[in-house]
Formats: sequence, structure tokens, C-alpha cells
Amino acid sequence: MKYCLTVFLLMMASHVMLAQHQFGAFRQLFKVDDKVFATPAVFGESILIAGMNGRLHAVNKKTGALQWTAAAKKGIATSLTVSGNTVFAGSYDGHYYAFDARNGKQRWKFRTGGERMIGAKGLWTMQPDTMYMEDQYDLYLSSPATDATSVYFGSSDSCIYALDKHNGQLRWKFKTNGPVHGGAACAQGMVLAGSWDTYVYALDAATGKLRWKFKTQEDLKYHHVLEGIQAAPVVAGNTVYIGARDARLYALDIRTGNKQWEYSAGDAWIVGAATVANGHVYVGTSDSYLMVDLDAATGKELHRHKGGGYVFSAPALSGAALCYGDFTGRLFLMNTNNPQQIDSFDTPGRKQLAAQHLDSTGRIRFRHLAAGADPALFSTTVAVMNKLYELEPFATAPVMEDNKIYAITASGRLYVIELAKK
Repeated sequence: MKYCLTVFLLMMASHVMLAQHQFGAFRQLFKVDDKVFATPAVFGESILIAGMNGRLHAVNKKTGALQWTAAAKKGIATSLTVSGNTVFAGSYDGHYYAFDARNGKQRWKFRTGGERMIGAKGLWTMQPDTMYMEDQYDLYLSSPATDATSVYFGSSDSCIYALDKHNGQLRWKFKTNGPVHGGAACAQGMVLAGSWDTYVYALDAATGKLRWKFKTQEDLKYHHVLEGIQAAPVVAGNTVYIGARDARLYALDIRTGNKQWEYSAGDAWIVGAATVANGHVYVGTSDSYLMVDLDAATGKELHRHKGGGYVFSAPALSGAALCYGDFTGRLFLMNTNNPQQIDSFDTPGRKQLAAQHLDSTGRIRFRHLAAGADPALFSTTVAVMNKLYELEPFATAPVMEDNKIYAITASGRLYVIELAKK
């Protein structure tokens, strides 16, 4: 009898956890007048957002009222990193900035060797081969990380930088062999970042000296499509988790750089950072449209959820509720205790244009979007991406706080969505 009662209670608890939350009331708090590739940050009663118009805004997270605006000269394309009363961000104007998060006043700016998208003539054998082409999927610059004294980030100039976070003075820089667009992380006296040269670097936080480096895979078969690192590393315990465009997520020993395991996503990039909690690693994939749940110790896949489009950002996790967005303009809510989709939220662009731009299953299909245009032409890729932007996709991570989700679309719509109990 005691065994039966225990089983019954466990089943009831599982049911309660599964039905705990769904998307409730929502409203648009603010609209940025350009594309957005910067993950927002919460600061007190404000939500900080930035766009490709170069403007950084503080918006009241309850009312949507604009509190202040600061500006760079070109687009801001890093996650916004808050430390104390300072928010750090990087811009395509070639500077990394520190602003007072209370009023938007610039504290300092630091000039790198220049920021740009990855590109090449005849990129990935696209035509015409004499034309310089920017990688239409290289959406982000290196997001800063901080510790007690410094701020760290990478740059398109191939360097990883350490600055005094209070005055912006250079402490050291380390040269890699490729642009560094993946975000930085700092832990255990080390700075970690991945480079487009296919290596993950671990540097001494005090001196910038190399502790170790780890090589991800190169791609000769597909003309370097499956190559390079965009994702930021995440540290949990003594393990570094980092994804790469070689379609793998790696777990590395932070002390030595030795590989503990790797997870293969087939031919799909892993661009967003992982989220690690309670022995699980949650990470999204690009062309396979997955959010996967992996065993943090072994890399074994425990569960997968398939959406309809590229997942380019990290999921947000609060308790058992996991939220992520994809490039079709849909936000998903999952329950991690009994993994399955609980709810979804669609942008106005998706509601209006999904039947036109997505296939019959509600998923991205390149040839459907190309509508007969030659897929070998760079102009076709640009046209396809422009159609996807009309869906108002999610290209940044949502932020969860106090049973609310703050999510901003690539079209600049900032939403607050209540998490309601079912």
C-alpha cells in the first residue's frame, strides 16, 4: 500500500510540474527601428535593448516607457552584459562601449582593429565568384564577459582583449588566426573564447598567456561551410561547453582542454550558447531545427524538440520552464521535468506570412523560399534571408524573470509575456 501511494504521489507531482505554466497575457513593450541581434539584459526596473541602428535603450519593464537612449555610430550586435551599474556592448563602428546603466552616459569606449561580418569572394562557391559576399548568417559580434576587475571580448581583428572595466584601459590582447565573433567567458582565472580559426582558446585572465587551445574540425568537403566558432563557451564546474559550425558541441576539461565528449548535430551548426543546469545541457541547432537535451556528464542525447527553423540563440531556463525562439518567428515553452512542448507564441509576421514563406509543415525550406531562383547565386541567399526577416524571427535569447519572459524579435519588437499557471 505504501509503495502504491508513493507511485501515485510521484505521478501526481509529475503531472503538476508538466502543467505548471503556459504563455499567458502578453504585450509589446517597445519597438526598435531596426534589426536586433543583441540579447537584452535586465537592470533593476529596466530592460536594456540595442539594435542595428546603433542605439541602446533602457525601457521600463512594466510600462514600456523609454528611460534613456545611448548611441554608437553603427549597429550593436553583442549581447548586453551588465556588471554593477555598467552595461557593456560592442558595435560595428569598431568600438566596445561601457555605459552607465542608470542613465546611459558613456563611461568609456575602446577601439578595436575594426568589426565586420565574415566574408569572401565566392563564399562557399556561391556565384558570381568574383563578388565579395558577406556571410548572411554571421549575425553577431563577440559578447563581453566580466570579472571583478576586467571585461573580456573578441574582435573581428582576430584578437581577444582584456580591458580594465572601470576605465577601458587595455590590460592585454591575444592574437588568434581568425575573427573572434563568439562571446567570451571567464572562470577559474581563465578567459575562454572560440575563433573562426577553428580553435577554442583558454587564456590566463591576469596575463593573457595561452593556457591551452582545442581544435574543432575543418571542412574541405563543403568548402568551409561547416567550420569556425560563433558560440560563446559556458562553464559548469570543471567543464567548458561550446558549440561550433562544425556541427558539434564539445565538453572540454577547463584545466587541460582535453575533450570529455562531443555531440554531433549531423550537418547543422551550433551557433547559440548552451544552457547548463541540473546535469543537463540544452542547446539549439541550425538546419535541423532542434533543441536538444543532453546528459552533461556523457553527452548522450536525452530528448529533442523539433521546431520549424534555425535556432541561433541560447534557451532561457527558470525552474522547469525552458523557453527558446526560432527563425520562423515562434517562441516555444517546454517543461524539462517531463520534456514536451507546453505552448508557443507567434509573432505578427509569422501569423501573416507563414503560409507563404514556410512549407506545408510550417518549416523553413530553402528551395521553397527561393521560388525557382538559382540557389548557387548569392543574391538568392540574400533574398531568402529577407523573406525570413519578414516572419519577424527570434535571433536572440529570451530573458526570464519573476514569471515573465522578455523576448525581442529580429524586427525589433520587445514583448513581455506572462507565465501563467495552467
